[in-house]
Amino acid sequence: MQHSFRKLLRKNLLYMAFPVVLILSAFLLLLFQVSRLEAFQTHTMDDPSQIREYYNSGQKNVAVTLDGLKGTGVSVKEGEDEIAEYYYYVSGNRIQLVLLSDQTAKKLRTNDVKSLDMHAEIVKDEVTAGYLEREYANSLGIDRDEMEGFCSEYIFDETGYPLFRIRLIRISSIGVAVLLGILMLYVILATAFPALNHEARVLRKFGPVGRYIRKLDREMEKKLRFHQDNVTVTENFLIVSYLSRIDVVRIDDIKYLSKHVEKRKRGLARPIHVYRLTASNADDLYFEADFFDEEIINDVIYFMRGEPLLEYEEHVLKEKEEEENEIAEQQQESDMLAEEEGRESEQEIEDLFEDENE
Repeated sequence: MQHSFRKLLRKNLLYMAFPVVLILSAFLLLLFQVSRLEAFQTHTMDDPSQIREYYNSGQKNVAVTLDGLKGTGVSVKEGEDEIAEYYYYVSGNRIQLVLLSDQTAKKLRTNDVKSLDMHAEIVKDEVTAGYLEREYANSLGIDRDEMEGFCSEYIFDETGYPLFRIRLIRISSIGVAVLLGILMLYVILATAFPALNHEARVLRKFGPVGRYIRKLDREMEKKLRFHQDNVTVTENFLIVSYLSRIDVVRIDDIKYLSKHVEKRKRGLARPIHVYRLTASNADDLYFEADFFDEEIINDVIYFMRGEPLLEYEEHVLKEKEEEENEIAEQQQESDMLAEEEGRESEQEIEDLFEDENE
């Protein structure tokens, strides 16, 4: 199998990009499904007289143009501040109510606008319609019964229109789609031009990234000494790849090379030995890599140094000696306990015989 640094960059790029693309795609699909819910839809109403039909069909968020709006003199207050005001217009033989925000009402009064383009939520409010009917009847000095049903119970409510959540869903969808597009574009460009790959930045310390990618490709193709799992040793470089990064060390830069062994716990399971390779120099190089197989780290060191390094460190021998001593102590305690139990059994038998003789 032919190895190359370019393929290693591409493989790690796909490993990192695939879950992100999957998550963004799922999120975009979720936003698309949410935006199709009636609560996030806005319907264009060409004929305002169809307000009842729109409400009954569940199409409550509408974009509508209203003409001939007049003030009722009734406002909605929050504390001492007016936050909305009721307007009306005559539709056939009925009065249609419209609740405008304070800002829109001021704009309507100031600019003397004849028609108003607005987004509103259709609400059904019999209490408000009945109250305004009574006020209108009183102002005209007629019986309220004569006015019953004159005021429509369906109201265009500008303040209830969910502008924020509709815009939030829309902006979020656009944002996720843009991120997904940028990521896909980055994957395509980084695949075609490996020097653009984020993980290739590790080569900047050696020189131009593109040149060293080609150099490593030649090394892995023609000067490969060792390859096992995620570790590659060439004539001039040590390459260790992880899911999130790729480490590259120039062998000529290494002055100190050592192997250390330590115990690592795995929950309730028995501790295992982890073999740590350390490479450094007096300048700015310090590199560590962990291995779970001693044979692999020994091979890596051999092909880097040209000679084996199979000896255990002193603390490893000490750990083994401590384990052997611990086992011996446990065996000794077990023997002593068995001997003591034997003596107790003999004493019980002697006491039994003495009781029978008496």
